Amino acid sequence: MPTTQRFLNKTMRILQVLAFLFIVPTATLADNPFVHHLLNQVLKAHVSADGQVRYAALATNRIHLDAYIDSLGDYSPENHPELFPTRFYELAYWINAYNAFVLRGIIDAYPISSVKDAFFLNGFFNRQKFVAGGRSMTLNDIENGIIRARYGEPRIHFVLNCGARSCPQLENKAFTGATLDARLEQALKRFANDPKHVRLEGKRLYLSKILDWYQEDFSDEFTPKRPNSENQTDIVSYLFPYLESSLADQLIGIDNLEVEFFDYDWALNDESATESIKGNPHRDLNSPQLRPQTPNQ
Repeated sequence: MPTTQRFLNKTMRILQVLAFLFIVPTATLADNPFVHHLLNQVLKAHVSADGQVRYAALATNRIHLDAYIDSLGDYSPENHPELFPTRFYELAYWINAYNAFVLRGIIDAYPISSVKDAFFLNGFFNRQKFVAGGRSMTLNDIENGIIRARYGEPRIHFVLNCGARSCPQLENKAFTGATLDARLEQALKRFANDPKHVRLEGKRLYLSKILDWYQEDFSDEFTPKRPNSENQTDIVSYLFPYLESSLADQLIGIDNLEVEFFDYDWALNDESATESIKGNPHRDLNSPQLRPQTPNQ
């Protein structure tokens, strides 16, 4: 990128952050929650309806994303709790932060064909650092040390997007605290009825590898009061209320259901990817150690 363009981009980012800090009165910051409108602009412009990202375009038009990243660096539920009136507002922040940091890390390394290439020695999730609320942290710190550890919300696994094809769909609208609960429910239902993540073949049910890596999150959530088919594993019982009736009816009629998990495809969720990659949605490009199963791994 030419020096002049870099200077202009940096200047625009500084002006946008200054506007947020000084043009808006201090009382307003205390009275109103943290806003995600910059991320909203990025997602609307560069993410398709089915969650594919136009990384090439984003890499050359990154001013809004960089400005949003700067705002994340200054504010978080940890150092400015007054901007996050409920736990849903806090959680919306961390989900948006995770997804935005993934976008930032990928375009910083672009062009790449897999998210595993975004940082040296497969360290994108556990070594590359980002700043939220003045604190340096990795993506694994956010997912495992903050989101999973503090909020106990298994539905986050259907909205956190790691930049790979086997990840849940990246939505083209930022999350907000006011609507987060409803959108998590929608994301769970979309995931449960997407054959890329849940597919029945005969007596064998294929599930996303995410449901294998994080089974404990869904098992803790399961209670006998949930409507479910009898004698199924906790993860099947968890999904059951969200399945389309046709699939649910088939599962009820299977006595010895076999559950297997898809291989994980770490190829980039890039809209410009080749048709050969698109045609093989479960190609195993890397091991699951890129996203550890527990906060202690």
